[in-house]
Amino acid sequence: SLSALAAGMTQRVVLDSVEGRVFAGEKDPAIRREPFFGKESDEQIERMQRQARAERFRTLWIVGISLLVTVLGVANALLMSVTERFREIGTMKCLGALSVFIRTLFLIESSLIGLAGSLVGAILGALLPMIAYGFAYRFGLVFGSLPYGALALSALGAIAVGTLLAVIAAIYPARFASRMVPASALRSTV
Repeated sequence: SLSALAAGMTQRVVLDSVEGRVFAGEKDPAIRREPFFGKESDEQIERMQRQARAERFRTLWIVGISLLVTVLGVANALLMSVTERFREIGTMKCLGALSVFIRTLFLIESSLIGLAGSLVGAILGALLPMIAYGFAYRFGLVFGSLPYGALALSALGAIAVGTLLAVIAAIYPARFASRMVPASALRSTV
C-alpha cells in the first residue's frame, strides 16, 4: 500500500515512474504521489534539448567567426608581404619567372606559415589545459587518464585545417602578385 511505502518518511512523497499505477490507499491526503517520468519531466527534457541545441549553434557560430578572422588575418599578412616585395616580384618576372611560379611561391609561403602557426597552436592548446588540470587534480591523475590517441588525432586534424585555411587565405594575394606587370612593379617605391 502507499502508506507502507511512505512509512518513516519525513516528507511523505512517493516518486513513481509509471504514471497510471494505482496503489492501495492512494486517497491518503498526507502522502503526495508524483510521477517521475510524467508530463513535467518530458517538458524539462525538451527544454534541456532546446538549450543544448542553442549552445551547439552558439559554439558553431563562434568557431565560424574565429576561422573567418583567422583567414582574413593570414590574407592581410600575405598582402602586406606582396606589397613589401613589389620590386622582388618585378625582378623575378623580368628574369623570366612565370606567373605560376610566383603564385606557387606565395602558396608555399602561406602553407609554411599555416603549418607553423597550427603546430604551435596545437601544442599550446594541449599543454595549457594539461598544466592547469595538473595543478588542480594532480599531474599523475591527469596524464594517466588522457586519451593520447584521440589527442594526437585532434592535433593532426587541427594542423591540417590550419594549413588548409592558410593556403585558402593566400589565393588572392598570390593571384595579385602573379598578375603584376614587371615594369610597374620595378618602379614602385614601397
